[in-house]
Amino acid sequence: MKRNAIVLAACTAFCFAAQAKPLELLTENNPPYNYAEGTAVKGTGADAVNALIQKAGLEGKMTVLKWEEAYARTQRNANTCIFSTARVPSRERLFKWYGPIATNEWAIYALPTFSKPVTSIKEARFHKIGAVKHDAKVDYLRSEGASSIREAEKDTDNPARLAKPKTDPDYIELWVTTRATAKDVAAKNGVKEIKEVLVLPIQNLYLACNPRTEKATLEKLEAASKK
Repeated sequence: MKRNAIVLAACTAFCFAAQAKPLELLTENNPPYNYAEGTAVKGTGADAVNALIQKAGLEGKMTVLKWEEAYARTQRNANTCIFSTARVPSRERLFKWYGPIATNEWAIYALPTFSKPVTSIKEARFHKIGAVKHDAKVDYLRSEGASSIREAEKDTDNPARLAKPKTDPDYIELWVTTRATAKDVAAKNGVKEIKEVLVLPIQNLYLACNPRTEKATLEKLEAASKK
């Protein structure tokens, strides 16, 4: 009886240790991919991540934060992942990647009064471009030689910056954002009219996890993403 109790205790301890810790799944408000609705996180990206987690036999909790905070926390903490994020070369070694879970088309916008020709990134790169801190669009633009990127904490801050006086340090000439939601975001933040200046290449979006996440968890995600 005593021996059985010892075996049971050892098995219980082993089984508990073998269970993967729930993943912390971080994202931002960026419809239609991910957004908070009451206490739930919804969107096409969130749905795809939920499906992947279930397929992998894992548990996770989704939280909506500012992108900068979500990005920093994912880099800092094991068993933490971020979505929906583009897989650009400068980020490749920072995370373990699973997906794609969605696609995103980016574009560059300006006020209707902007009259300078912008037919390529080469022509856009010397203008003051508004973007979001630690967003993949920033990495992409820098890789293309952009040198005047003005980063904001939230994408909703950017439309109003287009209309600021040129002498204002927060002023931007162009705004890079998600094409599907640009006009809606601008309108909801006080800018009724914007014009599309340049459409950028379509990007696949992924779930990106801290590489110090438990090995068994990463292996399950890898296997599930290939099913």
